[in-house]
Amino acid sequence: MASVSQFLAARLRAWDVDRVFGLPGRDVDPLVTALTEGSETPEFLHVRHEESAALMACAHAKLTGRVGCCLASSGSGALHLLSGLYDAALDRRPVVALVGQESPPAVGARRSAIRTPHHFAEVSVYCEPVSDPTVVGDTLDRAFGAALSERGVATLIVPSSVLEARAPRGLSADEGAPVRPSLPLRSPDQRDLRRAADVLNAGSRVAVVVGPGAARASGHVVGVAELLAAGVAKTSPARDVLPDDLPYVAGVAGPFGSAVAAVLVRDCDTLLLIGAEDFDVGPVPESGARRIVTVDADAESSPEGGDASPDVRLTGDVATALEMLIPLLHRKSGRGWRTNVERAVREWHAEGHAKAHRFFGMAINPRSVVAELSARLPDRSVVVTDSGSALDWWSRHLELRNGMRSILSGHLATPGAAVPYAVAARLAFPERPVIALVGDGALQAGGMNELITVRRHLERFAALPPTIFCVFNNEDLSRLTWERRKAAGDPRIPATGEVPAVSYAQYARLLGLPGARCDRPAQVGAAWEDALAGRGPTLLEFMVDGDTPPDWADLDGSVGARGPSLRPRAGGSVRRRISAAIGGVFGMSR
Repeated sequence: MASVSQFLAARLRAWDVDRVFGLPGRDVDPLVTALTEGSETPEFLHVRHEESAALMACAHAKLTGRVGCCLASSGSGALHLLSGLYDAALDRRPVVALVGQESPPAVGARRSAIRTPHHFAEVSVYCEPVSDPTVVGDTLDRAFGAALSERGVATLIVPSSVLEARAPRGLSADEGAPVRPSLPLRSPDQRDLRRAADVLNAGSRVAVVVGPGAARASGHVVGVAELLAAGVAKTSPARDVLPDDLPYVAGVAGPFGSAVAAVLVRDCDTLLLIGAEDFDVGPVPESGARRIVTVDADAESSPEGGDASPDVRLTGDVATALEMLIPLLHRKSGRGWRTNVERAVREWHAEGHAKAHRFFGMAINPRSVVAELSARLPDRSVVVTDSGSALDWWSRHLELRNGMRSILSGHLATPGAAVPYAVAARLAFPERPVIALVGDGALQAGGMNELITVRRHLERFAALPPTIFCVFNNEDLSRLTWERRKAAGDPRIPATGEVPAVSYAQYARLLGLPGARCDRPAQVGAAWEDALAGRGPTLLEFMVDGDTPPDWADLDGSVGARGPSLRPRAGGSVRRRISAAIGGVFGMSR
């Protein structure tokens, strides 16, 4: 082993790292060289911006469950990387960041060195500068262990002098497989299990909200919902935990989510949160009768909201906890609550279908773009969404089937994350179709740069299933515009909401990527069929109507302060009550 950099490259492979996302720089070039020299090292994916490298590493961790890895040089490169690492930190995904260390400025120099350890300490569960080549292996192993066990970012800060140094005697990649952290399947306390069962069995209107922590327990979630005759909603980061074709799945719960999910959470008397550690349960109902049970791996996790302390908290492996809980649950004989939920879900889907097929003038209804995609999604597709209005249509009109995946930048909602996420998905799942939904504002926020990365690998991607970058072009920051209209009736403010006009299909073709533009409502379905029938990357631009309101901002909705109810009520059908509430936000905020 000639150098420390070569050791690090080989040790990363021992940790099952497939690729390292990053940007070269003088103080990390030795490591980049080592990553590109041999076939036994991880692939180095050269991206266009350090923030994108961190976003790709986070997306890789979300999709594969393994540690994502990224690198950047010191100074401004490190600071750019830092902004993307907050995505992994807030969404609690294991990422290891390798950061160069610049030399201290000369005495009397006007420039001050960036205090890299100081800046990275806040975002990291483990942050360690390495100045001694003899400890680099142990430090790297501890970083991986911390990222996995604490579900977060671990940072190694390594100066070029260490990376260039000859590997000390005894430092060898052949020293054995790394010792991975022991993560035992913790079982919840038996007394807590019995208390949880008592609460759930006593409830007559049970609602279940699943978060990303339930990803490996989907079958158990279905079993619990069937026994309790419960309705189920999903947080945005958990959209692919359960398929949307289950009749009792009420869509996305949370801010800007489904009206049915909001009513489900509001009108239940018992709320079961499974792996949804950060879900905001909203205000206490007027009756004050709602009881809460949480199931999560983290003992410190707790639902958000004013007086939302859970009545029972089950701490342990989520699948194990549910497996132990199910024998204690009684199958509910009264199914009226479930019947109302399923009826409301059907009517909500029908309302969404009707809204997606309304057109005004010649502009494309943005709802129809996702609705037409949803009807044509190939099996095992991966669908990525950005923040902004693309998130609204993804939440409302995308219907995932079993085996499909979907991810987004959750807590941080990073604009422009969809393109880096889609690149990571393309590399992680070469056999699956990948579709990214992104607004024009988000694409200009950084996604256009990473299309250059896609072009760099065009020959490699061309033989794979389609990678489609779907752009909603309305020349407006639509989410921001509708938030203003909803809050104060403000019209568009060009200085803050306008997006410069760009032909994104022409930009793609300028790069050498296939690009197509659709500006006629009747051609939306055909445009999707053409794109999905091909192979390799394509940019598909839709000229959409910026005046189409998302559900939460529908100014025509005549909903009262309480909204509709899933409880039996005299006068008015469930259909009319749900239809009146579409677009309502029921006091829920993240």
